[in-house]
Amino acid sequence: MIRCFNNLTDFMIKYPFSKEGLNRFRRITETEGLYVNDLPNMEEGRKLLKRAHEILKEALINHTIRDNWDLGDYEVVAHYVAIILASHLDKSLWRRFADVESKRFSARLGSEDLECVLYIAREFDIRIARVRDLDLGERFTEAFDIGVRVWDYLRFMPKNDPNWKLVNRYLVNGWVLMDIKDLVRLVEEAVEGMVMNLIERASEDKEATEKLVEALGGLNDLMKLSIKPRIKIQPRGGLPPCMEAIINEIRSGGNPSHQARFALASFMLRKCHDVEGRPVEECVEDVVNLFRTVADFDEKVTRYQVEHIAGLRGGRKFYMPPSCEEMNSLGLCPTNMGCGVKNPLQYASRAVARQAAGN
Repeated sequence: MIRCFNNLTDFMIKYPFSKEGLNRFRRITETEGLYVNDLPNMEEGRKLLKRAHEILKEALINHTIRDNWDLGDYEVVAHYVAIILASHLDKSLWRRFADVESKRFSARLGSEDLECVLYIAREFDIRIARVRDLDLGERFTEAFDIGVRVWDYLRFMPKNDPNWKLVNRYLVNGWVLMDIKDLVRLVEEAVEGMVMNLIERASEDKEATEKLVEALGGLNDLMKLSIKPRIKIQPRGGLPPCMEAIINEIRSGGNPSHQARFALASFMLRKCHDVEGRPVEECVEDVVNLFRTVADFDEKVTRYQVEHIAGLRGGRKFYMPPSCEEMNSLGLCPTNMGCGVKNPLQYASRAVARQAAGN
């Protein structure tokens, strides 16, 4: 038996978006009489609804989700009810919730044995094989664990991370070669996509689940996270609010998302080189040092990734930071695009020009 299946209920609590978790949610809500819309009318249902609200709130405010093992199967259901509640919030919060759920999923998966990771990856229709079974030669067998079919790789690869560009990978006979850590990351992206899809589908019929929100007395405590005035903000420093927020999260011991890290690294590199006119090699050092306080900091990995973004490795492309519209869609814009620019780099350029004019 695969080790992560020693206890099926525990497995589903850890991985509610696995096929087993989804099937258990459907069985409980479709065949056992626990209909989602009836939750406010039952004592157990109200407890479950409250737990779903806790999951959503903790994810959006604390960027983490603690497990409630005492709820058993109902903990699985609570994650799906949280998705329904999320569909009643502003779209800018959907991606944030999906990101936290996917990182929770991958954090647990990263501690499992290889067979468990392979099993769950296949549940998301990722076609994979052990490199040793692909008969590619000893050189590849020693360097890589897994091969992923190229079309599945392209479907789930992180889009904003230059490390994941196909040109920077080994592609052999239609297989993209990688280690187990990279496979876990692919699963993380698949989970995020699944959660986003479920929220979007739930949002198509929000009227049907409005009574869940009413039973909680509304979601004002969460809605205020996305209701921000669209006011013009005059540049007062070289950093736009979005980048200040990411830096503050790093300095307070937080763990920014992959998208946030790429956005910050690409912005700081471009600001340093394009706006301040400093050598790109110096800029790389500054950015690497900026990430030193992140909990999972690995200097070798961080330097490699930053150099990729700076165009010193791989395809030699110097990346631009994401646009303000993209930052907003990722839930990374604290002003709801109120800075009056289209790209964070424009904010920095205007701030420098303003300072020069003042001198």
